[in-house]
Amino acid sequence: MAEWDIRKLHILRTLRERGTVTATAEALSMTPSAVSQQLTNLSKQLGVPLLQAQGRRVRLTDAARLVLRHAEAVFEQLERADAALAAYVHGEAGEVRVGAFSTAVPTGGAGAAGGAPRCDGAGTGGRGGGGVRAAGGR
Repeated sequence: MAEWDIRKLHILRTLRERGTVTATAEALSMTPSAVSQQLTNLSKQLGVPLLQAQGRRVRLTDAARLVLRHAEAVFEQLERADAALAAYVHGEAGEVRVGAFSTAVPTGGAGAAGGAPRCDGAGTGGRGGGGVRAAGGR
């Protein structure tokens, strides 16, 4: 299996968006030499040519475009993970468990979350009472 380096894939993605090594380097606060070196290393890691020289410029190969199509799904998942983590850090997501005797908590969770942003209403049941799991707050 090939070694996938997310940082190098990000550089390749930026090259596709910006069009030149120089513009990519500026966008990523790197030198053009460092961009070229990282993309050469990625090409070696994946075992396919990613760039083709075209005069003083480079163009993405078909292999590079294929790699980026698959990498986009990875980038999208990482962006969702970042958003979820940010929500957790700000107390907007997480899990709160509330335990009580079954006679003290209405079953089904209706209104039991008391202002929590979202409540899945899952009761834990069993001995010692039921519970409602709220998906907001920590």
